[in-house]
Amino acid sequence: MRNTLILLISSLVAACGISLGYEPTTIKERLPIGSRLSLLRALVIPVEHSYVYIVEGEVAPFKDYNSVYIYKPYCMLRLQEPSSQARQVEADHFTVTKIIEWEDYHGGLNTLKLASAELAGVRVHGVIGGGIIGLDDAGPSTIMYATVMSLHSARQPEVKELVCGHWDTQGVVEPLTLHDMQSALGSLIQIE
Repeated sequence: MRNTLILLISSLVAACGISLGYEPTTIKERLPIGSRLSLLRALVIPVEHSYVYIVEGEVAPFKDYNSVYIYKPYCMLRLQEPSSQARQVEADHFTVTKIIEWEDYHGGLNTLKLASAELAGVRVHGVIGGGIIGLDDAGPSTIMYATVMSLHSARQPEVKELVCGHWDTQGVVEPLTLHDMQSALGSLIQIE
């Protein structure tokens, strides 16, 4: 009995030693609520859209499909809703009011370029080989990890959130780090 008790105490001490050395890495772990994000120059949100993609500090152009390479970190600055007119988001300071880590699983690799349009609220279907494809096609599982940061500015209440993420195959992809997010935002948005 005594040997069992010593073994149990030793195991608990070792386990506590390992957990005390844990270093937070994800955005949610490292960016506290109340943090400030500063948009350093104005952005134009196109007609009929409520978002723009940001990659390596630049706004990505819109195309008929996702305009970003989804395996690298990218962000979306989102407004409350689309408009029939182009809108400008002015340089401003935004307070982070909520942070959610989110993951989504999708099938077939042939739908990856279309998949993140679904996140943006766009219904996506296409034709490959005469058949209609959607986001539920069979194939290797892919995962989109995203961090959704709710934003607030008294000057621009229509700005809703900053969503940063990336895709990869199941078992390979991990949540973005604060460094990954900053690499996507570049010098366009500064984290304070």
